[in-house]
Amino acid sequence: MKKITIYLMIFTLVFLSSVPTTSAKQNIQPYQTYTYETMKEDLKDLDKLYGDLVEVYTIGKTPYGRDLYLVKLGYGKANAFYNGSHHAREWITTTLNMKMIDTYAKSYQTDTSLGGYAVKDLLHKTTIWFVPMVNPDGVALQQKGLNAFPSSVHKELLAMNDGSNNFKRWKANAQGIDLNRQYPVGWETASKSHPDPHWKNYKGTKPFEAEEAKVMRDITHILNPDLSLAYHTAGRVLYWNFGVDQGDLARDRAISQKYSTLAGYRMVHTNSGAGYTDWINGVFDKPGITPELGTYVGETEVTPDQFSEIWRRNKHAGLAMAAEASNVSSNNTNVKDRREPLYVDEAVKDALLPHSSAPLYKQAQKAQGQLNLSLEQTVELYSWYQKCGNSCSVKDAELKEILGDVRGFSDMKSKSNVKQDHAWTITFETDVHRDSIDKENIYILNDQNQRVSAERFEVNENQVVIRPPKGNYQSGKTYTLYVKDVEGLDGKVMKTPVQMSFTIR
Repeated sequence: MKKITIYLMIFTLVFLSSVPTTSAKQNIQPYQTYTYETMKEDLKDLDKLYGDLVEVYTIGKTPYGRDLYLVKLGYGKANAFYNGSHHAREWITTTLNMKMIDTYAKSYQTDTSLGGYAVKDLLHKTTIWFVPMVNPDGVALQQKGLNAFPSSVHKELLAMNDGSNNFKRWKANAQGIDLNRQYPVGWETASKSHPDPHWKNYKGTKPFEAEEAKVMRDITHILNPDLSLAYHTAGRVLYWNFGVDQGDLARDRAISQKYSTLAGYRMVHTNSGAGYTDWINGVFDKPGITPELGTYVGETEVTPDQFSEIWRRNKHAGLAMAAEASNVSSNNTNVKDRREPLYVDEAVKDALLPHSSAPLYKQAQKAQGQLNLSLEQTVELYSWYQKCGNSCSVKDAELKEILGDVRGFSDMKSKSNVKQDHAWTITFETDVHRDSIDKENIYILNDQNQRVSAERFEVNENQVVIRPPKGNYQSGKTYTLYVKDVEGLDGKVMKTPVQMSFTIR
């Protein structure tokens, strides 16, 4: 291996030369009170059982520290997004989400069809994303009562429950906010709103006030789903049309009618607003459907003895909606996986690391666009933002797992008092390949992390001359020169990229 020395007055560069097979089983046991803890353990099992067919991401935490999970099923470019348990007492919707993940994944592995749908083919066209339990705190309170929360908040919880120790009717999150009244489309005019935090119908002081709703906002923007299902109970009806544009009405009606036919749910016009699918219809202009799964049982939970019928009605409808998502898809999330190394200069750091002033989903989308990340990498990056908080660093080992080959630039001794019209001469020990000398491999950023325009190169055997930009460098400003991936005539490529800052006199 040769060493090639670059003299910028002094420094050295070195040149260098799927789904596992398993006997899948039905992993979800639906005929029980399905708790947050059960879901958490089942997700671990599903993630292990089905390899990269099923991926589980932590995308946030509730105010009481319970994780919010996102599950990916499939490999398709179209995206369907299903969620459950916006309302605490409606946790049987989580059971349905989890049963779908397990059953569809098993069908993929065994290459079988369900309801006339070739599941493997379908999951190569459409990826189904799930947030099985949007409201873990509320579910815990509804199922376990005050014992699931610290004694310091018992008085507050009791007050929101009108003094009752029986929380079976509870719909809200643990702050008394109805999460399905937290979305901006129709929020101002949402009907039957309670004026204060309460066990049901309090819409909060503004949309996306609740932490759980913020996470749903963020992950929806990142996924930009082609079709969304928000499962609720009860009544065996289908809400579908609030906020739908006139131009989308025929499309959304046809899709909803397909679900209605398969599940036997009556389509109902909704006038309430502020719900998740109202927001999908109104902002994303994509189909958003709310199936109400079971028979109406009053102000309480739908119990597991209804699950057999719920599953019979919805098992194939979930696949039908995944197929419809593929039909709706514009492939606008079709960002290729990065295969080349990611060199982390200051501009990349700015694109990659979260800023407190920007919503996390916007920061993740910025990184996706500027760094050519896949959708999965963008989801993982958002998950990382949620975990690393104020200590996010490009040197984090988890970030390298997300992005692959992450390479930092080695610092060379900085230069000061440089002339405005200075031309840098880079001298190598061996001749360099002209095709590797371009503005991607040798470039200069200013102190705003913007590329200096009109960089000009002159290549002569083992030397590269970088002429100053038109109008020269600005007095008093600091710039950084970056060199990477330069190739010698022997075919060897730089092992370590380098950077050097310089300040103009």
